[in-house]
Amino acid sequence: MTIQFAVLASGSRGNSSLVQTGHAGLLIDLGLGPKTLSSRLDEVNSSLDRIGTAVLTHTHGDHVQEATLRLLARGKVPLYCHEGHRVGLAQKATFGELDRLGLVRHFDDRPFLTPLGLRVEPVELSHDGGPTFGFRIEGRSERGRRPASVGYLTDTGCWTEAIADAMADVDALGVEFNHDVTLQLNSGRSPHLIYRNLGDRGHLSNDQAAGLVAAVLARSSPGLVRDVALLHMSDQCNRPKLALAAARAAVKAAGRRVAVHAASQSEASPNLQVKAGLRRRKTVACSLDLFPWEAA
Repeated sequence: MTIQFAVLASGSRGNSSLVQTGHAGLLIDLGLGPKTLSSRLDEVNSSLDRIGTAVLTHTHGDHVQEATLRLLARGKVPLYCHEGHRVGLAQKATFGELDRLGLVRHFDDRPFLTPLGLRVEPVELSHDGGPTFGFRIEGRSERGRRPASVGYLTDTGCWTEAIADAMADVDALGVEFNHDVTLQLNSGRSPHLIYRNLGDRGHLSNDQAAGLVAAVLARSSPGLVRDVALLHMSDQCNRPKLALAAARAAVKAAGRRVAVHAASQSEASPNLQVKAGLRRRKTVACSLDLFPWEAA
């Protein structure tokens, strides 16, 4: 089964991504208002009426908007969140409506199946927004083949070996490349914000994220992890060129063939058709990096 993985928006002004199988889609996060969300779904040949479920990483405002919760309630779309998210979500009146309608579903650290047949494995992250999770999402396997899979990790100040293990052998990987450390330190932001972002409960730097990509590639079979999307890049404290260079270096050092994509705040990109890769006995000792301005 082929699954579509599209980053609808990524950054401090709103986050949402689509994982779609057949004619039904799952939203990761609800950080876009209904009008923008509808427009971005149109950009990737989807639509609001095809959304069958949603899953939440955490409750910061750039990941969940009340107007979009209201959209779920009107469409009778279930929302999967952690029990610990209820504290943050209780401040949004529409969450109570979702709850009364029986549309709130809770996950813990165990994998669960969505109504769309997608298997979702939560991966706990380290962030100051309360409980925060990444996800490994798998489609249904066919005829004994391994399922297509997507890894999604954003809003974490550090990573662990267990996180890298959980992402091994995915077909497409989304990872936060939030900031360049030098740009962060020289940003003119308040010292509190700078050191919050640099801390273990803040956001991954380009170098940290590249280390995570390298760790996932080292754990993955040849021929897998064919796409990497760079997520949640800071407008003020990062540059796509810097993030792409860090990711490219990790890919090159691993001797893999990987397409590297910089996600955007202002448009739906990348939009990937993810197929289940086949394990191969030999590595391909080269790398492929697709820059948005080169892929057009």
